[in-house]
Amino acid sequence: MKLLSVASAFPEHSYTQAECLTAMRGAPFWEELNSRSRLLLEKVLSGNSGIEKRHFCVDSLELAWSRDAQELNQAYEREAPALAANAVRKALAKSEIDPSKVDALFLCSCTGFLCPGVSSYLAEILGLRSDVFLQDMTGLGCGAAVPLMRAAEGVVALNPDAVVVTVAVEVCSAAFFVEDDFGVLISTCLFGDGASAVVWSGRAGGWQVKNFQSLHFPEEREKIRFTNAGGKLRNQLDKSVPELAAKVVERLYKMRSSEPDALVTHGGGRDVVEALERVLPIDSLEYARAVLDQYGNLSSPSVFVALEKCLESAPDLEHLWMCSFGAGFSAHSCELRRGI
Repeated sequence: MKLLSVASAFPEHSYTQAECLTAMRGAPFWEELNSRSRLLLEKVLSGNSGIEKRHFCVDSLELAWSRDAQELNQAYEREAPALAANAVRKALAKSEIDPSKVDALFLCSCTGFLCPGVSSYLAEILGLRSDVFLQDMTGLGCGAAVPLMRAAEGVVALNPDAVVVTVAVEVCSAAFFVEDDFGVLISTCLFGDGASAVVWSGRAGGWQVKNFQSLHFPEEREKIRFTNAGGKLRNQLDKSVPELAAKVVERLYKMRSSEPDALVTHGGGRDVVEALERVLPIDSLEYARAVLDQYGNLSSPSVFVALEKCLESAPDLEHLWMCSFGAGFSAHSCELRRGI
């Protein structure tokens, strides 16, 4: 399976961490939080979180915390297909492929639920053929992008001439939840909205994906997962997640075929990136840090956005190692080689 193009899209409205803190202080829930929770929010949002700004599908930050469960899911249904469509259009334009040539569409998302899935709405928006194969993947959280690629590889293996699109889209602002819990509060400080799409085919040239690997540890599931709270998604996040991610990613890296020129990973958050840098042979995960700085934790699109930044800033690279990780606890990797 060969990579033809990758492109990302984000909501129009972006907010600095300082602006988020100001809006939180003015929100009705602020006085309901205990003093320790308020101090935590102030420390993270006014300190060195590794995040400069985040993009949200809201034109007013007050909306991020004031909507009920139905309003949140309605926001997801409205915004997820539109965000995904913008990313796919940009990716198809880069590869000079008309939407009518797309044969399969794979989509991952975890910040809302639709049936039929987001792929159905996206196919309609893009005007894809009625015989296009549609596949939605959910339940893998931030780690979904690499397994999504692995699923798409099967279609290309059966039909090398097929044009396949993989798109990751998250409306994290439709899954914000606030209460006196460390993980819930940290999540509210980290996540942002966005989408990223990759176009693939079996055509010669370009970057070829190889050596997919996955590790799953269900005994760690309760440390990072979505729970349900009054019909709303509630992100459960344990303080041990940075070290857990580092431990598992280190194991994955040992399963690579050879030494890569660059590492393209999901970031998670500042503490996660720093934990990864301690176990990986690299001074700085520059692409993960760049995504985190400008967009926050995007969940599943993060690693695709990092890949786009890598390909744009370092066009002479020949071998990349990609890694995503998240709910489960699960982690996934693959390698991209140029011109095989």
